[in-house]
Amino acid sequence: MVDSMVSGHVKNSVLSWRSVFFGLTGLFMMSGLAGYHDQALGGTLMIGNHLPGGAFTYFIFLGLVWNGFWVWVDRVFNKDGAVRRSMVLTSREMVFVIVVTLVACFPPTSGFFRYFHRMIMMPWYFLSNHADWQTYGVLTKHLRPEFFPEPWLGDGIKSQMEYERVYKSFFTGLARGTTTVPLWKLPLDAWVRPMMIWGPTIFLLALTVISLQFVLHRQWAVHEQLSYPVAQVARSFCDMNGSRGQGVPDIFRNRLFWWGCLPVLFLLAIDYLALWFPNSVPSIVEFMPDLKHWYLPVTTRIPILTKVTETWCLNWQTLYFTIVGMAFFTSTEVSFTMGIGPILLAIFGIGYYFSTGTSLQYNHVEVSRAGAYVGYTIMLCYAGRHYYSRILALALGFKKLRKNEKAALEQTEQVAIMAARVLLLPFIGFVIVLSWMCQSWVIAVFYSLVLIILYTVISRIVCESGLPFVLANWYPTVILHKLMGPAAMGPKAMTFSLWSTGIFAMDPRESLMPYVATSIKLADDTKIRLKRIFLIITGAVAVALIVAFFSSTYSLYNYKVMSDTFAATSPTQWFLDTAARSMSEMELLGVLEESANASALGRLKYISGITIETRFFFFGAIGVLILSILRFRFPKFPIHPILFLMVGTYPAALTWAAFLLGWFIKIIVIKFGGGSVYNRLKPLFAGIIAGELLMVGITLIVDFIYFFASGSASPIKYFVMPP
Repeated sequence: MVDSMVSGHVKNSVLSWRSVFFGLTGLFMMSGLAGYHDQALGGTLMIGNHLPGGAFTYFIFLGLVWNGFWVWVDRVFNKDGAVRRSMVLTSREMVFVIVVTLVACFPPTSGFFRYFHRMIMMPWYFLSNHADWQTYGVLTKHLRPEFFPEPWLGDGIKSQMEYERVYKSFFTGLARGTTTVPLWKLPLDAWVRPMMIWGPTIFLLALTVISLQFVLHRQWAVHEQLSYPVAQVARSFCDMNGSRGQGVPDIFRNRLFWWGCLPVLFLLAIDYLALWFPNSVPSIVEFMPDLKHWYLPVTTRIPILTKVTETWCLNWQTLYFTIVGMAFFTSTEVSFTMGIGPILLAIFGIGYYFSTGTSLQYNHVEVSRAGAYVGYTIMLCYAGRHYYSRILALALGFKKLRKNEKAALEQTEQVAIMAARVLLLPFIGFVIVLSWMCQSWVIAVFYSLVLIILYTVISRIVCESGLPFVLANWYPTVILHKLMGPAAMGPKAMTFSLWSTGIFAMDPRESLMPYVATSIKLADDTKIRLKRIFLIITGAVAVALIVAFFSSTYSLYNYKVMSDTFAATSPTQWFLDTAARSMSEMELLGVLEESANASALGRLKYISGITIETRFFFFGAIGVLILSILRFRFPKFPIHPILFLMVGTYPAALTWAAFLLGWFIKIIVIKFGGGSVYNRLKPLFAGIIAGELLMVGITLIVDFIYFFASGSASPIKYFVMPP
């Protein structure tokens, strides 16, 4: 399979033994080891966000060490390029490796399997502590037995031996010291029935978002000219123009890159060594100002700020070099908005307190953010209405093209038409399966649409802002529950949709769609055929899901599931508590039985949302629409709609100062140096990003070496990126 290179490069194949070997190595490494690392070893996360440190360390190793070594061998032994041609990864092969590795970052941890096993198993562990769960049968009457491993515990423990083999071993962990139970001795047979349901369901959802991102790509990349900062950084590690597409990536030959990379890596390495050898290595703060962390008692000096939610981040900040670097690659409006977001929230909260006499609550901001996601989706559809309607008409056969028009179609349009056709099948399939799961086709449709909105807007944020760490901090069915009321959903649909939110959308910091968006942009820029990339991504995701399932099952059964306290105890109880409480309220109002017996459409007459939160939902939707209109009318308007999408979230709270610093640096560079200086300095900021990502890789390597050498997890937990 040969695709011609861009002008000036040698022709080479995207698929070769090198690209396949290193692509599969990256896939198995990320999907197989990331969950194991986070569960058994702890420390900085191997993936953690959409700019995964473990993966990018691997890319840098391949470009700098692997390629560099064989280029050196070829030169030393005067092989006239023979060694280089047979061993060095080409630019396009590197893109293949990056694509396969990136999409494999989705399932192993927060993207899916950090919560999947726990959401299925841990509710049974906590059942005896929740009398209301037992009273209303949230596990036994409202969730299908097929969702859980065999034996199902809804009828009690019928076999103590099977209970201990399947459930108790999961709760307590099977590992004893350094001795673990091998995968083939784990109760995998008990998981066959639930995985026959969950496996196809999650693959249908994955195929839906993959197809949707291919449909969106041309509108975002060509028509709207989004900057794709993550893709820009990734591409810098595979561009080999100086060696005609076959050698060491150009950026490693640029001195500015090393001027950015080495100082950052040195500072972080000193900090890390000081933790290991406190008596021998002084920490950075002992001989220079602490530039990475600072504390200012803002809320103490301005007590009124305590009346506003999420103002704690104004007191202290951690400077993430990656965010400073990414701010250099994105628009100044986005980075400025991210920088002043918490300040604007504080100002609004103070005004709200003085005007209403009540504090601005977190749930108010959460619901307004959900409204902003819906409003922004409406604006995205409006902005691309002509393109999307054309693609949909062509995909469904409502519009025909002449032969000359077909020949004139660009490959991005061709693949969009194909993806639109594919999109309809898995989405309809997902809705049908969800209808069976939650026993209400109405809620299944709403749930599916809100999930797609969530994933799409997160992908848009990553592609437009370059913020690699994104959390929505709102949950699809929690919002439906607040806007519709529990009676309108029905006891069974409400219980399933709330509970399954912990599986599908608990922590989308590693959701699939942004990885796909970055991969498509890389492939498109490198002139690789997107139809093949579609198949490659789909296949890689399928394999990664299988590998991650077995890896997570092994890790969770061997090592204590409670080692991740939040994942094991919070979502596994939150959502079912809400369901039981709602059924209690419906019973008091006398509508529980009526809601349970009504049809899916008949329940809609019980719609009764929470008034104040409904208002905030529409406030968020209207606010983001107004800012979007202002941006359309005045392109240099300084406040971006991302304000309403990110304000009050955990990532925004952690990164606002880094974004503000990155915005200030970029403004100074452009003002005094102009566009030419800005472009020349890009390698410097790519180096700053690489320095922090390499430090993540170093800590991961140390964690694994220490664990396999000593049999225990490293005592030093050094978090380079946000935990």
